[in-house]
Amino acid sequence: MGALFFLALLAFSANSEEAQILLTPPGLRPVKDPSLVIPADYRYPNKLIKLAVYRDASGNPASGWSRKYVGTRRFVSNQSGWIYIRNSDFQQSIQMGTDVDKGAFRFWPVGTTLVIESYKGNALQRRKDKLIEIDVMVKIREEKNSSVRVFYPVNWTYARFKPDGTPAVTSAKVRECHQCHRIAFHLTGDLIFTQFP
Repeated sequence: MGALFFLALLAFSANSEEAQILLTPPGLRPVKDPSLVIPADYRYPNKLIKLAVYRDASGNPASGWSRKYVGTRRFVSNQSGWIYIRNSDFQQSIQMGTDVDKGAFRFWPVGTTLVIESYKGNALQRRKDKLIEIDVMVKIREEKNSSVRVFYPVNWTYARFKPDGTPAVTSAKVRECHQCHRIAFHLTGDLIFTQFP
């Protein structure tokens, strides 16, 4: 009976580990010299994200939010989008340098929430029938990580929603999002591609 219980516990543990999506940061940037990249030797779980109230029914930003139009979605030439960002996240972000070609970096604070609506064709029209998906990224901190004061936080978690707001992310899609945003780490210092003024 004890062996059967042990096997059941082992099976449950293996299944819960598979259900949990673990991500590895692309590296760590020291606060004292963010131009350096130190390899990251830990993994963290992708957290569940609720869709924030970031805009009204007309597409206007909710109180405390701003938006930026993106004429062409990265890697998808027939899509455009709107990025919604909380003003407080932008105000607390740390920008270093102003010339993108010479290594300008922006580091976002823990808790930053970015929402991007992807549209088929022109997002300026904001037609509901052209809204394809809503992606959300939230910057999190793992309390177990002892490097909090030495390195800029780099843990982001991802979610995708259907146009009606219901969750639509798969583990494969989370890994795909993270793999792509790892590129941004080397371009902008953090895992966000878009440059904000």
